[in-house]
Amino acid sequence: MKITTKNVLEGVVTAVKKGAVNDEVSIDLKGGLKVSAIVTSQSTETLGLKPGKEVLAMVKGINVLLASDLEGYSFSSRNMLPGTVKGVKKGQIMASVAVELDNGDRLTSVCTVDSAEDAGIAEGVRVQAAIKAPHVILAAKN
Repeated sequence: MKITTKNVLEGVVTAVKKGAVNDEVSIDLKGGLKVSAIVTSQSTETLGLKPGKEVLAMVKGINVLLASDLEGYSFSSRNMLPGTVKGVKKGQIMASVAVELDNGDRLTSVCTVDSAEDAGIAEGVRVQAAIKAPHVILAAKN
């Protein structure tokens, strides 16, 4: 499979909460991390999503918000994945930030250079990668 994001996390479906239009899919990643995705009920059926199904959870880098120094704050994002910044590549306007999650998986976040600098994003900094569940795209083998 060839896709245009580096952010591909392998996992196993643990639960599917059915809704009238959309379903919430809970996924266990390696190392005890978890991610949730909101998909259409049609996608749940088409992909055969049920507990035990192996899936790929994908997200575009622009949809990965990095946050640090969160003490005293809660986020509305269902997916908060802890990790460490491994590298920052800065262009004139945008920055690409490589994060190694605590389970060894890697994510890339894309943000403006200004916002990365304002947030103190630099190699070695501990962060939480916040990803809204509707931004997670799932893929499953037929």
